[in-house]
Amino acid sequence: MTLTILKDGVPQTLAAAKGENLLNILRTQGYDINSVCSGNGSCGKCKVHFLTTPPPLSRVEQRMLSPQEISEGMRLACRVALEGDCTVEIPSDSGMAIAGAGVEKRENGDGRCFAAVDIGTTTLVAALVDASGSVLATKGEKNRQAAFGADVISRVKHIHTGGLGELQRTVAAQIDSMLLGLLKEFPAARLESTTVSGNTAMLNIFFNEDCSGLGFAPYTPAFLSSRRASAASLGLSVGGDVVSVAGMASFAGGDITAGIVALPAQDDGLAMLIDLGTNAEIALYGRGKIWCTSAAAGPAFEGASIRQGMGAVNGAVCSFELVNGNPRVRTIGNKPAMGICGSGLIDIAAQLLENGILDETGRLLGGSFEICDGVSLYAEDIRELQLAKAAIAAAIELLVARSGVAFDDIADVFISGGFGSYINTANAVRLGLLPEQLKKKTAAVGNSSLAGCILCAVSPEKMALADEIAKKAVYLELTNSAAFSDAYIEHMLF
Repeated sequence: MTLTILKDGVPQTLAAAKGENLLNILRTQGYDINSVCSGNGSCGKCKVHFLTTPPPLSRVEQRMLSPQEISEGMRLACRVALEGDCTVEIPSDSGMAIAGAGVEKRENGDGRCFAAVDIGTTTLVAALVDASGSVLATKGEKNRQAAFGADVISRVKHIHTGGLGELQRTVAAQIDSMLLGLLKEFPAARLESTTVSGNTAMLNIFFNEDCSGLGFAPYTPAFLSSRRASAASLGLSVGGDVVSVAGMASFAGGDITAGIVALPAQDDGLAMLIDLGTNAEIALYGRGKIWCTSAAAGPAFEGASIRQGMGAVNGAVCSFELVNGNPRVRTIGNKPAMGICGSGLIDIAAQLLENGILDETGRLLGGSFEICDGVSLYAEDIRELQLAKAAIAAAIELLVARSGVAFDDIADVFISGGFGSYINTANAVRLGLLPEQLKKKTAAVGNSSLAGCILCAVSPEKMALADEIAKKAVYLELTNSAAFSDAYIEHMLF
């Protein structure tokens, strides 16, 4: 039997066996399709459009798809076992796009240049810089490994089943394509090297190292220190060597190290860096000391586990307010609303809480709330938000307590992450994501991991500083902590 796949108007026809799972085929062929639950049918994100007669509906699809989607021939790829010749279209918004998905050319480049890549669980962002560190161009895309699961543990589980090579080839091919696209804008440029930052699992996978030990206690990675390899050995065609920024611990990687490199030094005071990703990493540093921890926040703030969630891109609801019962919605780029990003999720929940539509236990009146035409927030979204914010709030509380400092001792709090530039601090405090004591000390800093990675790419001194930071850091393990469990439960309430 034959399967025809249509993506962005480009068809591909291939042979398929009866009974093959459609999602597995799309993964194997390298298509960027969102499957944050790793294909177990719980996220409802892997939607495809059948242009031929669609297969019978499964119970999961009856629950996850709207009547209109069903009538239009939409199905979930993870639930489809092929039974005959068919043609499917992958919607252009099937994946989770991110800000900066196109090439953003800053200035003309010539001569030596360097690349910096932030390898996030959800997103990849690459920058081409000159020898002084001035950015020539940037490009961002959703990490195509998302087809194998939204979080680190899903990827580690895939490694357990022999999927390391598949994961490595997926991310290496994507990074290579991104870098080639950037270099194409500067034909005279000579790429000297590529520096990468990211969480520990993402860096281990990129360097093709088996990090399956991260899936069980004592959560042992393949490596933490800075790693160097030739680009060719990793499957890159751009040439030169690839160097990673050192990580602090199994779940506090080179991304949080790079973030501290990028931020002002704290010789006398204390600062906190909170990287709001799928795995939230938190560092408290200054006065010659560094403490760090992490919390499995899940992908709620990056939109992956929210029914109509999306990244911080054009059309994402990024700000929300209820004025006399009337919604005021702002979207990124002032485009028509398509979904909800992390900052929008925080604003919506805080406003519903203020207006009695959501109570402190997380109960949402009516089970859903319409934000604007075509975009709603659902009860299960509130639950995902509670899980994420409780993990982060509990981690902040314990990190401060275990370090022996007080909230009043912290001079600055920096929020990093894909939606950090849009976050409303007051609403984050209202939900209990951030403690009240830090409300007036908090500022968004964008992608601090990429900023630090750029510095390390062009400056041996900054790379040496990153090594020093990683070695000096004291990691607070929360996985089996009774105190964390108690704090987590306490912070579930709004």
